[in-house]
Amino acid sequence: MKNIIGIFFLFFLGTSTLLSQDFDDLPGVDAVYFEDIKSIEYRILGNDDQADPTAQIGALNEEIAKLKKRYSTEEDPDKQTSLQDDINTKQRQLNTVYDDKMERDKWRLKLAAPLSTMPIVNLNAGQTIYWAFDDLNEEPTRYSYTIIPFNWDWSHRLDVATSEYLDGFSYSEINEFVFPELTVTNYTAQRFSFPNNEIKPTISGNYLLVVYETNSEEVAFTRRVFVARQEFAFVDDIRDNSFDRDSLQNINFTISYPEIYDQLAPARDVKVVVLQNGRYDNARSIEKPALVMNSRLRYGYQDKIGFKPGKEFRYIMMQTLDYPQLGTEFVNRNKDNYEVYLKPQEERSYHPNFFYRDLNGKFVTMNGVQNEEPGDPDYAHVYFTFYQDRPYYKADLYVVGKLTDWQFKDEFRLSYNNREGRYEGEALLKQGYYDYYYALKQDGSDQIDIDRTEGHAFQTSNDYTVLVYYTPPNGRFDKLVATKTLSINY
Repeated sequence: MKNIIGIFFLFFLGTSTLLSQDFDDLPGVDAVYFEDIKSIEYRILGNDDQADPTAQIGALNEEIAKLKKRYSTEEDPDKQTSLQDDINTKQRQLNTVYDDKMERDKWRLKLAAPLSTMPIVNLNAGQTIYWAFDDLNEEPTRYSYTIIPFNWDWSHRLDVATSEYLDGFSYSEINEFVFPELTVTNYTAQRFSFPNNEIKPTISGNYLLVVYETNSEEVAFTRRVFVARQEFAFVDDIRDNSFDRDSLQNINFTISYPEIYDQLAPARDVKVVVLQNGRYDNARSIEKPALVMNSRLRYGYQDKIGFKPGKEFRYIMMQTLDYPQLGTEFVNRNKDNYEVYLKPQEERSYHPNFFYRDLNGKFVTMNGVQNEEPGDPDYAHVYFTFYQDRPYYKADLYVVGKLTDWQFKDEFRLSYNNREGRYEGEALLKQGYYDYYYALKQDGSDQIDIDRTEGHAFQTSNDYTVLVYYTPPNGRFDKLVATKTLSINY
């Protein structure tokens, strides 16, 4: 890694014009608008993770400079020897701290995303979300970001002043970037943390993170962010009590609220969203509980909250490009790119489900396998092959997962090869490990359909996240008052 981290002086010139844009015109709240933006990742960091030795490095450099100045003017040989010993000691300390910083940066660039199902941080808990994305544009680009408050189901932005939900500035520039070395594909790795001292939400709820090109203010991409204040509590675990195990995983849970909410009207004031593997395309929105009893709200049970379970995910194992890994036929190294050819796949809806530990649809980028020194991840053109006797009737075949934001994207659509009797596709991916499904997009529908390509099995492991929102009477914000994620295994 080239130890080049760009630090810009932040110039805050007032409120960004993005705050007055009509976000209803955007095609989606998890959208990418610049084709050169790749590999958007995040990791939730706590207080211990955020310790930054930059200030300590600066202090040590200042001490060494002072000692060297004294050494240059000292005429006593004994004192010179003593000063040189002090300089050497401080230099060793500096090297240790600097090496620790480099290791921290390498670790942070790996961004162990599977540890974080969703970008949720607790308000005033010292947490932040460390964001990373790559810009493949040959010309260096400066980016900024802001946040926009949204309602509980993301159907519209809130018409409120920034002073009502933000402490600090309304936007900030991204001031950390890294130029990887020894990679075939040139890119700039952009990094920033949010919330931070410049932009800090004061109200819990849903926020849209908007990253945009600083000069033109064109939106590069958007991401959902969840800021919670855990005021309500889960009385029991999220669980599946389903007896209909050939079709759905049914989720049940109970939450309690404190005495200060004794005038709460659940059907009016409380809304709940249940997500499977962080997906919003099949999210369940619940506007009233199944039962209210003694400050407890029960959900599910008789009023089923059901999800099709799918099967364990297919995977792309691409931590190294030196040789083919499990599930890969071969790897080509060309002058200006890598090519990775995955082993051909087919429908598995009628195949038995085999349990293996996966990432429940997510991905993590990395370079290096066990016992290898990690380096900067490169990019590769990944080729997909899916055998099918004839093309699907009035439907297109796509690769979907967190790598596509659980959306149908043109770059992940496969084309049918009549001569070979198979679907073929190609996508540019960063080194790492990816979960994915093959899914059908039926004509006239945006619903992800895996019934035929993947099938379902009740034993499948899935992550379920419950988000609980409370809207005070005449309140302007839908406050996120409880969150919980649990992996259901069989």
